[in-house]
Amino acid sequence: MKKSTLALLAVILLGMLGLLVAQTKHPLAPSEDAYITFRYARNLAEGHGIVWNVGEDPVEGGTEFLWTVLLAATNRLTGLSIEDAARALNLAVGLLAVQTLAAASFALSGKRFLPALFATLAFAVGPLSYHIRAGFATPLFTLLILLMTVMIYLAVYSDDRPWARQWSILLLPLAGLFLGLTRPEGALFAALALAAAFILLDGSGRRRLTIATLALFVIPGGVYFLWRWQYFGYFLPNTFYVKNAGEWLHMRYFPEIYELFRFMAPLLILIGIGLYRIDPKDGVKKLIILAPALIFPWSYLLIDQLQNLGKRFQYPVYPIFLLGAAMALAALTLRTPPPPLRRRHLALYVATATAAGFILFAPFVALERMALIVLLAAIVAGMKFTEGRFEGVRAEKLAVAALVITLALVVFNAQSAYRLANSFYPTVFDDRKAIGEALAPFADKGYTVVATEAGWIPYFSRWRAIDPFGLNDEYVAHHGLDFEYLDKQRPAIIMYHQVKNPHPPRWADMVRLLREYAEARGYVLAAIVERKGPEDLHVYWVDPKNPDANALIRAITDHDEFIYQYKAEGY
Repeated sequence: MKKSTLALLAVILLGMLGLLVAQTKHPLAPSEDAYITFRYARNLAEGHGIVWNVGEDPVEGGTEFLWTVLLAATNRLTGLSIEDAARALNLAVGLLAVQTLAAASFALSGKRFLPALFATLAFAVGPLSYHIRAGFATPLFTLLILLMTVMIYLAVYSDDRPWARQWSILLLPLAGLFLGLTRPEGALFAALALAAAFILLDGSGRRRLTIATLALFVIPGGVYFLWRWQYFGYFLPNTFYVKNAGEWLHMRYFPEIYELFRFMAPLLILIGIGLYRIDPKDGVKKLIILAPALIFPWSYLLIDQLQNLGKRFQYPVYPIFLLGAAMALAALTLRTPPPPLRRRHLALYVATATAAGFILFAPFVALERMALIVLLAAIVAGMKFTEGRFEGVRAEKLAVAALVITLALVVFNAQSAYRLANSFYPTVFDDRKAIGEALAPFADKGYTVVATEAGWIPYFSRWRAIDPFGLNDEYVAHHGLDFEYLDKQRPAIIMYHQVKNPHPPRWADMVRLLREYAEARGYVLAAIVERKGPEDLHVYWVDPKNPDANALIRAITDHDEFIYQYKAEGY
């Protein structure tokens, strides 16, 4: 077996091992909001369609269509519960994503072991390891974004392998179709990636890509869109009307998106330094391929970033920058001198200006623990600049030093990604799951629960549920919540999450309305449960006119493992 094959296998195995170890450090419980999608998937698997409440009209509150279908299909075919299906599928997809990045970074870095390991380990132990446990479609979304980017590289850089170029052009729009089916905004990244490929391909390649895009992306995507519009009854997903909130730009989320690039500052620096080691025209090509990943995260300023657990909206583009940094590391270890900077053409100006921008980005962010990575990258670049330019400097010693420092870069980059993943909010089952399960025996009585926490309580109770924030309720999404609508629903239980400084602020208006409604209609305050402190509360009200009111109150209050600020007595 060739040494290069053994090196690739080592990268893949180390990456997969890192993923398996790292993701075991995260909580076993999927995120509470993931159970919204689980509820849709379970209803679909049981033959009710993509509906929130069985027997009612479809509503598009999950926005993960392909993931919902995959969960339902796995449940029907294997008998796994929806939760177990999500864990199994996400782990399989995560392992495939690690293998894909390992193979791509190894091939595109000139079959160099350490640059490929640099990208693969950081990807495996980073946010991906958290997202596998979170239960959303994020690993699948990340894999498809990575595949589209790799296919662009293959289409552009496979002149000596026509078959690879042709297949890449064919599969690129197909991956874009699946990306858009996974999450609606995936169509935007797909459009950006297809545009980048179109710019970089020659005339015949552009013709093939145009035909493939029409046949595999535009037409089937249009058919799906028309079906979705007819099935759900609205032009856009229900969640868009809620998360848009009447604003075109939600600039208060700028820091969250900026945090992605702040974290990736070392990668941007490496990419910038690497651009000086390659031909400017090639540098511009690589920048065009990187452009969709640079642009796409900012599209989330168009919506309220609710449910952005584990920064799942921003970090699917993370492996693209890891791949670029791996290629940059390989460029720093080239045994040939850098190209001369004599010719003054547009490519030189673009590549040089972008490289300088990436490098100068560092002084404007607080790198904290990543400062060492930046220092090491600068040392590597400095040694490569020194090599061959000054007499008395032995290239062998510089090569050994560069090897040691590159290995340190691998270790510290992986550590940084691992710490990031462990900083995400740990999901632990709480009163919402316990009370949801306690309410399950009443599911066949047709009672309704109004719950701001639309995941665990509706899923485990199997009750008819109203989402007062509107993500899963078309009336609330388009008309807002009011007393008249609540009167029509006749909820047996009202539950809301009350915090001191809610995010977004309009959450406080919803909580105030629910509290005023419960008090005005004579509901009994059943319990107040502390979540993470005395100002982070789950509040439960019960309709005393309900024939099972006493039993419902006991189902809410009869738990010893939670901190109750208040319990209704005498029931």
